[in-house]
Amino acid sequence: MRRTPARFFAASRCAQFHGARRLYSEPIVKITNGTFYRQHPASKPAPGQDAPPNPPLFPNLTLSLPSFSTPNQHWAILSPSSSIRTAFLQILRGQLLCFPPTARTYPYLLSPEITEKKPSLRFPERAIEYVGFDVERKAFGGAYLSARYESLKEDTDFTVQRYLTGIITMNPGEEELKAKSIDEGLMRKVMKDLELERFLDKPVSMLSNGQSRRARIGKALLSQPEALCLDAPFIGLDPIVTKHISKVLHRLAEANAPRIVLSLRPQDAIPEWITHVAYAGEDGKVDALGPKEEVFQYLQQRYEEVEKSTSASLELDPKLVELREVGRHLSERGDFDTGPPQSSSNSSALSRDGYEKLDKSEVPITEPVVEMEGVRIAYGANSVLGEWQQEVDGSKETGLYWNVHRGQRWGIFGANGSGKTTLLSLVTSDHPQTYSTPVKLFQRSRLPEPGVPGITIFEIQSRMGHASPEVHALFPKRLTIRTTLETAWSDTPITKPRLDRDATERVEACLRWFEGELNPLLKDGQTSSENLDWAANTVFGEVSFSAQRVLLFLRSTIRNPDIVILDEAFSGMDDLVRDKCLLFLSRGQSMELQYTGAGLKPVVSDVEKTGKTVVPGLQDHQALLCVSHSRQEVPGCIREWVRLPEPGTGPPRFGRFDGPVELDGRRWNEIWN
Repeated sequence: MRRTPARFFAASRCAQFHGARRLYSEPIVKITNGTFYRQHPASKPAPGQDAPPNPPLFPNLTLSLPSFSTPNQHWAILSPSSSIRTAFLQILRGQLLCFPPTARTYPYLLSPEITEKKPSLRFPERAIEYVGFDVERKAFGGAYLSARYESLKEDTDFTVQRYLTGIITMNPGEEELKAKSIDEGLMRKVMKDLELERFLDKPVSMLSNGQSRRARIGKALLSQPEALCLDAPFIGLDPIVTKHISKVLHRLAEANAPRIVLSLRPQDAIPEWITHVAYAGEDGKVDALGPKEEVFQYLQQRYEEVEKSTSASLELDPKLVELREVGRHLSERGDFDTGPPQSSSNSSALSRDGYEKLDKSEVPITEPVVEMEGVRIAYGANSVLGEWQQEVDGSKETGLYWNVHRGQRWGIFGANGSGKTTLLSLVTSDHPQTYSTPVKLFQRSRLPEPGVPGITIFEIQSRMGHASPEVHALFPKRLTIRTTLETAWSDTPITKPRLDRDATERVEACLRWFEGELNPLLKDGQTSSENLDWAANTVFGEVSFSAQRVLLFLRSTIRNPDIVILDEAFSGMDDLVRDKCLLFLSRGQSMELQYTGAGLKPVVSDVEKTGKTVVPGLQDHQALLCVSHSRQEVPGCIREWVRLPEPGTGPPRFGRFDGPVELDGRRWNEIWN
């Protein structure tokens, strides 16, 4: 593959950017022909152990992140791989091994200005803060899911203000209070910028996902770093909050207080204020680096080359698949102008998970599995769900009225803080108020009624599969990959699963189907190994974030439970991995994705042709509930949808799709407009 020479994007061209004369001081980070490794390239595995892959990352990378420039430079790393994006930000902070060691320096941090300002900032790990949003709920404590919804708070449930200052011990001494004191003016400014003032006295465990994200950014800002690396900051945020946080970050970046470096997925909206982009592929190599316009020009050129050089029957090289997918995202979003290719996925007869654009198939709707009649959830005077008048059978009723039947596929949408996760916590019975609200699960309430026993939490959880950021945060990281899937048949992740032959076959089928995404010991070019020993010897916490998300998704679906609940389950997955999971959700092993000149295409799998399908995908007796803020993460089978309102804006809106969201953007706009 032809790669644009590094000198094409060298820093010497900065003087030509927009025809303006640039002024530079010492760079914060300067990398000159550096190559990076996760482990030392000369290291050897222990006797009897396989060596994990240790490919060179960003070979011969040359990059200069200026401390000040005119006009300002605002950088972002763009990559379809979550691990590559994270590695790039880690490198900026001085992590990972650099060869030669002198290739990475921090001239500005060693300047007299920094010594006079704050000597501790001479160390890169202190001067350059990193905020990652994978499994962020763990940062706020909580030993179990329902702790977030309980009204009785323990002394250890610290407030947002204490979290921001870092004072989270039971009895802080004077020295700790003095050491962690923060200027009141700085605190007020950060709180105002991130709209956190009204949450200062609220326990952090009660924050919504969007609110907790702002709190984490605020905590990093209060340490007053010289640079702030934000890893995928827009994952899981609704469009309104995304725009707001982007404006806040732009204001901070323009003032160099601090400089901002973002990591972005190809499907993320790249903020207009980003001026420079580094694009790195899944192979860990930087393909383009420099002003945003030049990088987009390079990606557009490669995208058009791939489209012109491929035929409908040609199976593409993985690198070409990657470039096509990135180009498709940027083209659809309008980041570069190109005509729609003949082989675009939008012209395909099927969505990526195997559904027609106008889906006329019907799934039989039978008895209800979730019934809510006038549900309202409040903490004292603060209502978080159901504070509205909803029209029911021609009359106005207070609270949420909503039923889910077997065979239905529901999408649950709404702004951050609108109550989506609270709604799902009533379905899973993790919310304590499930006992006192008019909720029935499988036609039974939690409390016993005359002649009908109450449904137990163990029966509920045995009939549901659940994947969410909260589950991810609290899931035991010491379990092996195989055990992780087997816990679908246990009462809790730490109790012994009740396995039979069918369960074992399902586990092994999923491990083989997703080995390329889950096995960290596979070498480049390998897609499978001789046996499944790797799954019993690899620990959940040692695989990538994307692989962990895949495991929890499989755990929620593998048993074909009565209800599958996917709350932002696909966020954080790499693009092609997510598409494979979406197809597996609906079709199981019966279909697989094929990358051809005609685009990404679902086809009948070899397993299905041989009649050996073990995991068939969603069945007619199952109901699906899916929460997502991203159009690309909405399964093609979703037909019913509800959008929960923001507080004080009226009742929820309900609707129905006539086909997959992927193939018609108007369906997605219908929700948010």
